[in-house]
Amino acid sequence: MNHSGNISQNIDQDAVLRARTMLLGSGRLGLPQEVEAYRVLAKVSPAAYLPKLVRALVSYGYEVGRRRGPERELALHAEAAGAARRIGADHPRRAELLRDALSAYERTLFELGRRAEGRAVCEEMTEAGRIAFERGQVVYPAYGGDRLAVVLAEEGRHGEAVDLLARDAGAEPGVSFWSAVERTAELEAAGRREEAVAVFTGLVDDTRRKTESDSTALAHLVWELVHRSRMLDAAGRHGEAGADRREALAVLDRLAESGEPRS
Repeated sequence: MNHSGNISQNIDQDAVLRARTMLLGSGRLGLPQEVEAYRVLAKVSPAAYLPKLVRALVSYGYEVGRRRGPERELALHAEAAGAARRIGADHPRRAELLRDALSAYERTLFELGRRAEGRAVCEEMTEAGRIAFERGQVVYPAYGGDRLAVVLAEEGRHGEAVDLLARDAGAEPGVSFWSAVERTAELEAAGRREEAVAVFTGLVDDTRRKTESDSTALAHLVWELVHRSRMLDAAGRHGEAGADRREALAVLDRLAESGEPRS
């Protein structure tokens, strides 16, 4: 029995030696060889090689998917997700690596029509981001949750989607155009029109301040004013909607007279 165990140990050590030799060789390794080497070394030095294995598996999965289809891609991305889960909680890049692996995994699940499983992976990704935020490893409370927000919106669960998006809103420096537009759209879809107007108004006010200092294009302000005027009309606030349209016309007059102060 001991002899058999020694043989197994010798085989493992031989595999480790081959893997290290492959990585130290002068030639450039392909992704299949990298994956093979990192699989072996991640067992003996997980802290050093699990992150490398995750990166290699994600990249290899995309490469294989292009050539051999999503089923084989799914297997590699599932393995990447499993490897990412095993990375130590104190690793500085754990949240990033886990997000990237889970993102690749859920994308392939959705491609194969396995929606319930894909949504579960998105939920895992969101929860991992929340934990990473609590540990001070990421700056956004809903890190990795943007994909779940999209999935919820696709299923008509707009209230849940906007609540998820709102987690990050307070942590963002300044006003993010795309974040504001995304939250506004979900609020409107959820029937929360007044909240939608309030969020979009924050964007309009920020853009107006930037145009006064010539730090953004006047065309941005025109688009936002016209869009908000439609939102205000839908909310029954027709007087304010008219004021937005008049301001948009005044900005267009300024553009016609002097052109865009910024590209």
